[in-house]
Amino acid sequence: MAVDQTLLQTIRASIGSQSTHVLGEITPVLIRRYARAIGESNPLYYDAAFAQSQGYADIVAPPNLVTAVSVWDEGPSTDELRVDGTPAAALEDVPTEGVRVMGGGEDMEFHAPITAGTRVEERSTLIDAELRDGRSGPVIVVTHRHEFLDSHGHLLVTTTRKLLLR
Repeated sequence: MAVDQTLLQTIRASIGSQSTHVLGEITPVLIRRYARAIGESNPLYYDAAFAQSQGYADIVAPPNLVTAVSVWDEGPSTDELRVDGTPAAALEDVPTEGVRVMGGGEDMEFHAPITAGTRVEERSTLIDAELRDGRSGPVIVVTHRHEFLDSHGHLLVTTTRKLLLR
């Protein structure tokens, strides 16, 4: 598939489309593993008694934990992966057959701390697509907004992510 006006118009036809995914519960083990992986030593991420003494219900997740996890279940089988290792279903509203997909940056806004035991849902919306001239040819920049909410509908984190299609 060529990166051109035809592909751009196909993607633009989905602007405004929204999907919702239940990510599940943020567990203490997930928080501790992630904190350890990113080199964090803050006791808020490990010690429930300390976190409670600071006014939290349980240990607190590092702010970008929910945005860093790309697959919240066991993940797809090898047959369901694209050539680049990305789950084929991860880009539901972007036709990517024969196109190289790369991350193009992300802005994050944190609204509330996430503690162990919080159930999280992700609501994703395709908000824009534009064709640009890159150094090595045309590039389509696709922009999604992702809202991470708790089970009561309270906003936890908002991100705006850009994908580059070449």
